[in-house]
Amino acid sequence: MALQYILDAGPIAQYPQILAHGTAGNLLVPQAVVDEIHERQARGLRADIQDLLDRAIDSGAVVVPPLDGTVATLALECAEECGPGNVSVVTSDRRLIRLLASKGVASIGGSRFLSELSTTASDAGLERAAGRIVAAQRRHLAVGLVVAVAVTAMAVGIVLNHQLIFHRTPVWFIPVLLLVAATVFFWWREWHRFSYGLFEVTIGLLIASQSVVVLPATYELSTAKSIQFIGGLYIMVRGFESLDLSIEDTCLGGWWRRLFHGGR
Repeated sequence: MALQYILDAGPIAQYPQILAHGTAGNLLVPQAVVDEIHERQARGLRADIQDLLDRAIDSGAVVVPPLDGTVATLALECAEECGPGNVSVVTSDRRLIRLLASKGVASIGGSRFLSELSTTASDAGLERAAGRIVAAQRRHLAVGLVVAVAVTAMAVGIVLNHQLIFHRTPVWFIPVLLLVAATVFFWWREWHRFSYGLFEVTIGLLIASQSVVVLPATYELSTAKSIQFIGGLYIMVRGFESLDLSIEDTCLGGWWRRLFHGGR
């Protein structure tokens, strides 16, 4: 019997090329994983992986068994029917890996799956579409880094020259300018949360660091410096929250999940 691979959502998002290697009908995706991939767009993430998965299912490259349940449920059902040696789960979820190991079911990561099936036939159309998704993920990361660095540099420049800038600005215009700036930043956060999160982390780091670096010789934190220090940490945490909601659209999504969510 051919080895059956059961796909988890994490590897599909990180390695969409996986979906192109199901020409033999040996790729199974639980309905729970399909639903999770479909929820990406509702969470503000790109819909291209969802479209690729639907295309793979429609072409028969990926099979969705008529069984409601999780990856673990489907894996144990298949292991009972076909034998544990004929089932392998493609996942990066450490807790799921431990659970499957206790039941005698093997699991592998997405990169290892691709290396094992590198010589087998694949769907050329799905492979090209997956390649475009990976390129878009890398481009999203690069654009986010460039935008975050540019806006951070601009913000630092404004702070360093604030006396010159605001001294020449009419008093009545300052509230208008601040309102416009807040509106632009809100739009930025909603439409490119990844770069905005990087900006928040960088600004928070600068604010918190500045409160400590310029301490007097006694190294005592004043009330104002303490508030600045805590405020900088808070901004950094908010930045990490923004990254958590958006980093799955980059090639670092898998690394982030393993670090902060146990691979889920």
